[in-house]
Amino acid sequence: MKKKIGIIEWAMKYRQIIILFVSLLVLFGVYSLVVMPKQEFPVFTIRQGLVVGVYPGATSEEIEEQLTKPLEEFIFSFKDVKKAKTISQSRDGMVFIMVELNDDVKNKEEFWAKFKLRLSEFKASLPSGVLAVIAKDDFGDTSSILLTLESNDKSYKELEEYLKDLKGKLRTIESVSNLREAGLQREQISIYIDQDKLALYAINNTTLAANLFSQGFTTVSGSIKNPKYIAPIHIKSTYNCEYDVAEQVVYSDPMGNNIKLKDIARIVREYPDGNNYITNNGKNCILLSMEMREGHNIVQMGKDVNTVLKEFEKTLPDDVVLYKITDQSQVVGESVSTFLKELLIAILAVILVVILLMPLRVASVAASTIPITIFISLGIFFAFGFELNTVTLAALIATLGMIVDNSIVIIDCYMEKLDKGEDRWHASIHSAKEFFPSIFSATLAISITFFPFLITTSGTIKDFLVSFPWAITIILAVSLLVALLLIPYMQFFFIKTGFKGNSLEFKANEKAKRKNFLDYIQKYYDVLIEKCFKNPKKVIIIGVISVILGAIMMFGVLPIRILPYAQRNQFAVEIYLPKGSSLDQTGQIA
Repeated sequence: MKKKIGIIEWAMKYRQIIILFVSLLVLFGVYSLVVMPKQEFPVFTIRQGLVVGVYPGATSEEIEEQLTKPLEEFIFSFKDVKKAKTISQSRDGMVFIMVELNDDVKNKEEFWAKFKLRLSEFKASLPSGVLAVIAKDDFGDTSSILLTLESNDKSYKELEEYLKDLKGKLRTIESVSNLREAGLQREQISIYIDQDKLALYAINNTTLAANLFSQGFTTVSGSIKNPKYIAPIHIKSTYNCEYDVAEQVVYSDPMGNNIKLKDIARIVREYPDGNNYITNNGKNCILLSMEMREGHNIVQMGKDVNTVLKEFEKTLPDDVVLYKITDQSQVVGESVSTFLKELLIAILAVILVVILLMPLRVASVAASTIPITIFISLGIFFAFGFELNTVTLAALIATLGMIVDNSIVIIDCYMEKLDKGEDRWHASIHSAKEFFPSIFSATLAISITFFPFLITTSGTIKDFLVSFPWAITIILAVSLLVALLLIPYMQFFFIKTGFKGNSLEFKANEKAKRKNFLDYIQKYYDVLIEKCFKNPKKVIIIGVISVILGAIMMFGVLPIRILPYAQRNQFAVEIYLPKGSSLDQTGQIA
């Protein structure tokens, strides 16, 4: 009857298949590192939204009674809204309501689509003075790259033409989406009325306003009351230039004399004062924001965008500067580079540490499992749709030291068996079989340790961390398989002798034994462990005190944060001024 062989012995016997399979997986992992989706943070659901109601002329008390309370009742009629976390703030003319959804809401787009539809219907039941009620929920849309176009000499209209050209080029990049501009100032035709001329022609403000409005003119306030009134009047598209506006008749007397707008006012094309603007390096500018389509590689997107920008900059005049404010692709690229450096350092550290305890060949075999495991894990990540982001990189870095543990245990057992005179082939098989239950239990225990994250967290934090325990499990499982299927043959091929060299020679000449660093450690450990067994009560007391002190240090002294501070060469400053402060005051402080 043919003897049945185990999986480890099969892997040794058919090593060519294992080596080929591992080589292909490593190459696929290298390919995955280049092409797999990358971004700074994982995709997570922002379950917050903002509802704003505008009621011009109403006091904060009227807002509270006539707008806030009806809106709150309407919002709380949705079962997906978390009432305890929904906050409203009423003030003169406006109400803000921060709406938070329950943690179990997966499809927020569906909720907000229904909410906005019913909100538009609900507005009809509010007082007629309520100007608008809107809901905003796109807080999760983050910009990948921010650019500015700035110039001291060009007008906003000229800069806008350059911006349109740039947007057209960027749209050809498949990974780029949601191109949005900010800081644009639209030209307007402003009419500055001369009150003396109005009085000369005996035209009052009410008559003037009525004649203007009847021809399609509209103002921001809708009325003219102040004798020193200076305000922009927005013109419908039928008026294309200042001449068309100037020729409008504002008054006709019974004698047939017509008074045109140019007779009583100064008409100019200009930019409004506005309620916001953007500056960069002290210059007025317009800003372009772009986002990345989900599932793409942000590092590759950054390269594609940079290629377009280099070509575009060649077409710009000298007085127009294209400036990059933020570039998330650069941050992610640096994170990947940092990880690869950490990987190299880990390999060198393992070789250095193991050399102190074992021969160089042993250290090399153990260290080789690090890149093999990492690249195979990256290939699995890519196959299962994992992104390379802060969380998965953290899992990879956290496991760098664990990856070699399984292999070192098996190699250590193999070398001890060689010292006992066992042949290399059987020693290699038996060392893996003997320690399989132990390393499997250890791998399982470490992996299970991280899965409570999925139970103890909820909402955005859970979305953020959901891939972490799975990434840890995949990496450690790959490490286990490499130790069981690949390391047995690698140690058989590269490691010829045990710790004591040739065991037959060692038995023949006991004096030939050489002390190494491990022997000295073992010597002092034996002394220490013997003392511990002689004084069990002291050992237990010291252990309990150490645990208590450690807990005090961890929870009472060390600062605790779920996520570390972002390592960026930039920061944000928010300035709040008293209500009614002008834009100029804000600009002076900023």
